Amino acid sequence: MLSVLLACSVSLSAQHDKATGTFKVLNMKGTYYSDRFVGRKTSSGEIFSQQKYTAAHSSLKFGTLLLVTNPSNGKQVIVKVNDRCPRKNVLDLSRKAARQIGVASCNVNVQVLPDEYYVFWETQEDFLEVLSRGEFLQYVESHALTLSKRQSGHHNANKGSSSAKSSDNKRGTTSDEAENEDVKTLLPDEFQRYDVELCRCNSRNTAKKHVEQLPFFYQDRVEYKTVLGSNQIVVILTVAAKMNKAEEVLNEVKGLFPEAKIVKSN
Repeated sequence: MLSVLLACSVSLSAQHDKATGTFKVLNMKGTYYSDRFVGRKTSSGEIFSQQKYTAAHSSLKFGTLLLVTNPSNGKQVIVKVNDRCPRKNVLDLSRKAARQIGVASCNVNVQVLPDEYYVFWETQEDFLEVLSRGEFLQYVESHALTLSKRQSGHHNANKGSSSAKSSDNKRGTTSDEAENEDVKTLLPDEFQRYDVELCRCNSRNTAKKHVEQLPFFYQDRVEYKTVLGSNQIVVILTVAAKMNKAEEVLNEVKGLFPEAKIVKSN
């Protein structure tokens, strides 16, 4: 148990061996929440729901993403830590997460995922079949390898050309957009996600005043980006969802931001 607790307390980057592409496996006891906690605030401040993919742990940082595998059947689920569990070496799952892998009270294998896997946590219902077969990491690895090859070919074909980026700067592309445009256009459709550009302002203070109009739960998901060659600020609501979900959010905020539009996530 001591070795497991020590493993849980190290930095997230140490959980992933980049040389081998593997994620360290932690062994814990998996349980699930009682319904009496529904609607209450978790230790992170979020409201607990049995219908979300979340979990409680004694020490893992809030927001940590975990791939949880039931070794008895191989089924997997991705959860986000948003609460504290007083019991050591226990992972308390929401009922939805527990049902997905068939857990009542049994040992589970847990792997800490990098922050960039957040999009998979949000959209895991799109690939439940992969998770039910226990093949999530292999699935991501195979797609990443394909994407890497496509990006490499695209980069070599355009090596030495700066006219495209120069053109972007002239029309007011943000620095983040200019750096990530090649990657975004090469993403497979099943991985492409979208955000909502709310508005463009001449100063950060003005942008923040506009953001104050948003519902509180949206304000925490706003990013401010500077347009290259100017002081203009682009206000992005990070949705990181498929087009249909992004359109739903766009419709919700259109009344406050008439010029809002959907943009590709970085």
